[in-house]
Amino acid sequence: MILVDTNIIIDFWNRPSELLKKVFTEEAIAICGVIKAELMHGAKSNKELNLISEALSEFKYIPLDESIWNEVGKISYLLRKSGIAIPFQDTILCALSLKNDLILWTNDNHFNLVKTVIKDLKLLVLPC
Repeated sequence: MILVDTNIIIDFWNRPSELLKKVFTEEAIAICGVIKAELMHGAKSNKELNLISEALSEFKYIPLDESIWNEVGKISYLLRKSGIAIPFQDTILCALSLKNDLILWTNDNHFNLVKTVIKDLKLLVLPC
């Protein structure tokens, strides 16, 4: 299963491509609350907010349970120790991906830096 990052969904909505469409239609795609909140935050109207919420309901939802925070803390510590700083929400995505054995689909380059420290992180990076 693939946990899709916010930037991939935005890229697809703004510039749909056959490659992205193929992944969205042929793979099991999941989101979490972080992704949902980030996308809804960007809505420009109530109508768009409702459309975003409706579109996201098509994906499997991966909840954040209490145990995720230990993983977030460990990853944050390891990254800080290695001199790597990433947005906190991306640390949550890393922890959720690792805990649930998910592939993280993103085009944010800082995840490649994370992978130098967190070797088990599985990434899907495709041209958009």
